[in-house]
Amino acid sequence: MLTEVQALHHNHTWDLVPPSLHYHALPCKWVPVVKHVTVRIILSLAFSRQLPILQLDVTNAFLHGYLSEEVYIRQPRGFEDPKFPHHVCRLQKSLYGLKQSPCAWFSRLSAFLIHSGFTASKADPSLFIFHKDDNFLFHLIYVDDIIVTGNALSQVHALLQSLNRQFAMKDLGDLHYFLGIEVKRTPDMLCLNQAKYAVDLLKKGHLT
Repeated sequence: MLTEVQALHHNHTWDLVPPSLHYHALPCKWVPVVKHVTVRIILSLAFSRQLPILQLDVTNAFLHGYLSEEVYIRQPRGFEDPKFPHHVCRLQKSLYGLKQSPCAWFSRLSAFLIHSGFTASKADPSLFIFHKDDNFLFHLIYVDDIIVTGNALSQVHALLQSLNRQFAMKDLGDLHYFLGIEVKRTPDMLCLNQAKYAVDLLKKGHLT
């Protein structure tokens, strides 16, 4: 299987050319996308060691991101200032609909995790790992859906409390449904299926 970088070269995604004053090169950065293999590995590891697998949901995730550039919008309807009706709003945090919002939210959350002692995985930017002595935690982020698992319950709960103080988090308890995948756990197995996701797609396409 080709890595992302190998696939880009194999696909001839770009040609290297010398810089020129006649064009402006847009900035480029890697962004996290869902890697189902990472999800399966973390779930397999957690199940094999009988670890809790918890799911969190971030309330209004994009509203937590700080903007690194100046963005101005007209005063939203219903929030106009009667004293300054022609003023515009300079955003300090991201809003839904801004192209910067997903990156701003991920940057803030990842910075918080790294400050808390986590290390970002080099294989999957959505995975953050905490390891100290014999204790470890795994933190998977996909936009506003989060999976947390680890072998020290006290540290898991401490992390949840810390996240909730910093962001508006909703603890959904044990993992049941994540990224279109239903998760059913018994003492003997962890079953993953996408029946609900498939049915929802059929309903959306009026193909039931």
